[in-house]
Amino acid sequence: MVQGSCLCGQIEYEVELIPNKIFNCHCSYCRKAHGADYVTVALAKGDTLKITKGVEKLKEYQNEIGGFRAFCSNCGTRLMNYAPDKTLYLSVSLSTVDTPIDAKPIAHVNVESKAAWHEPYAGIPSFQALPENLLD
Repeated sequence: MVQGSCLCGQIEYEVELIPNKIFNCHCSYCRKAHGADYVTVALAKGDTLKITKGVEKLKEYQNEIGGFRAFCSNCGTRLMNYAPDKTLYLSVSLSTVDTPIDAKPIAHVNVESKAAWHEPYAGIPSFQALPENLLD
């Protein structure tokens, strides 16, 4: 289990990350939500997610394809993305994880909609979408 929090500290969570499932997502949704050229996310076991502080501050935005983005209503920190059934899909914004981890991104994903001004760094593969075999 790792612990994480938002910028202002009003929300804290714990969750079990899935080993070796960290990605740099370049999709337009992540770029816009984070105000950055990409976001690093770690896949997590949805049934292990526990909001340990500030659940009343946690707000959700549901996009047109049905996924949720959760954020702190006080400071705006984007914490995680998930399907309506969190056991199907949960990703945590790695920048919000407070527990030291010894892991790195294994791939750039969704580069089909990457920012025109950004070229993903070399050293890990790039994929147009999130390949199914990376989820296994």
